[in-house]
Amino acid sequence: MQELKSSKTAAGSARVIAMVVLVVILVCAYVALDFYTSGQQNASTVEGRGGAIIAALSGFKRETGNLPDALDKLAPKYIPTLAKCPNGQPYAYKPAGAEYTLTCQEVLFKSKPYQYDSKSRAWAG
Repeated sequence: MQELKSSKTAAGSARVIAMVVLVVILVCAYVALDFYTSGQQNASTVEGRGGAIIAALSGFKRETGNLPDALDKLAPKYIPTLAKCPNGQPYAYKPAGAEYTLTCQEVLFKSKPYQYDSKSRAWAG
């Protein structure tokens, strides 16, 4: 009788452990999915807001023949106001000759800062 009782207790403990493991796995999956989808949402926001800055940079370059040394040279003539990254920080702008990068440093997508490269004309993270 004692052997049957300990067998039932062991089986019950195994079920509880299995349930706890399952809950931990589900919580981890939810957190990972939430992180990924918020990263996609932030990337879309960065691209949308950055598109206006890219257009203003193109207008500045067409008119002057060069890129500005800082984004604040664009407003208000080429863009009414400079958009900010989703976290409220300004876009990081790095001109390099005829090309430039535009980055939201703290907006990560696939674990890298999300940025636009004028040479490839693409956003990447």
